[in-house]
Amino acid sequence: MVGTGDRAAETAPGAAVESVRATTTGVWPGEEPRQAASAGFSALAEAFVPVPLVSTPAHGGTRWAADLMGFAVQFLEGLPVDRSSFGWRLSRGTGADLRIERSRFGRTLDALGEYGEGFTGRLLLTLPGPWELVHALSLPDGNRVLGDHGARRDVVQSYAAGVAELRVRMARLFDRPPRVRLLERHLDAILTGAVPTVSGYATLPAVPDAHVTAALQSFLARSGPDTLLALPALGAVELSGKRVTHRSLLEATGASAVEMPLRRLDARGWEQSAELVESGAEVWLGLPPDAGARPGDVRRWIAAIEEPWARIGMGRAGLRDFGITTGWEAPDALPPLLPESADPSTAAGQGELAARVVRALKESE
Repeated sequence: MVGTGDRAAETAPGAAVESVRATTTGVWPGEEPRQAASAGFSALAEAFVPVPLVSTPAHGGTRWAADLMGFAVQFLEGLPVDRSSFGWRLSRGTGADLRIERSRFGRTLDALGEYGEGFTGRLLLTLPGPWELVHALSLPDGNRVLGDHGARRDVVQSYAAGVAELRVRMARLFDRPPRVRLLERHLDAILTGAVPTVSGYATLPAVPDAHVTAALQSFLARSGPDTLLALPALGAVELSGKRVTHRSLLEATGASAVEMPLRRLDARGWEQSAELVESGAEVWLGLPPDAGARPGDVRRWIAAIEEPWARIGMGRAGLRDFGITTGWEAPDALPPLLPESADPSTAAGQGELAARVVRALKESE
């Protein structure tokens, strides 16, 4: 469990203006963490400044690649990994690629320390959730970790311990532990047995929902009481012939904050969002990353939130507590390429837009 010192640091009165629920995913199309840190603190000084995930040149320097899995595997306690042609895998020894990732993260921490001097708020750290990482990792023979009960248990436990230690480490450097944002994109496929084997000719057995939610609940206890769980949608999934809502699965994990892409919310998704708000949970909406190209276009996104909210009978005052996230999600394809249009200017605009939309929502009456 997270130590009591961590919890005190997270809830210390007056330590930050945390009612400003605005941030970005942290994905930065460029190699320079100092540029990313500068943009983050400039745009989000009263909100959650993202820990940058800087990119590397790809496709002959014409595209950027952002490897979220490479960032995460360095926090696997006691499980060596290396990178192969089919992605990251468990191995017998640590490879050079992992040492590069650790060096890159060290430069990121240095940049945050340089540009965050005097900052009294909190950083936000985006990581793949435990099931996202299990889904991505392979065994030494190339088969999926997901298909091996013992291996996936070891990965979840190791990762949870590493993230807990990372939060303690960052609390020493920045006075407070970061808030963690966990990206989980494949839960439905894992729950329904839709994840293909390496050959692609079959699928792996479904993982029981009780196992999935219990692992998430245990992980959330280590990643912090206000961990933000980012899902690709808010709807329902068919399990053993029954329609199970994502909201009920969230309740089983004990998650107190959830984020969904605004463009993926249908009428039922908005209804579940309202139910979550009324239950006291935090609800965050992810704006599309290209919105950052026009950070002054606030009215468009306010209307995109207000109109469906009103259609389900909710009052405008309820909009004040929404959080807003902008930015690209790190791709899970190989190689993990960002869109051709990704550039530092748009990335900087994403933070500006998130802060402006949150301020406008707080003025709703």
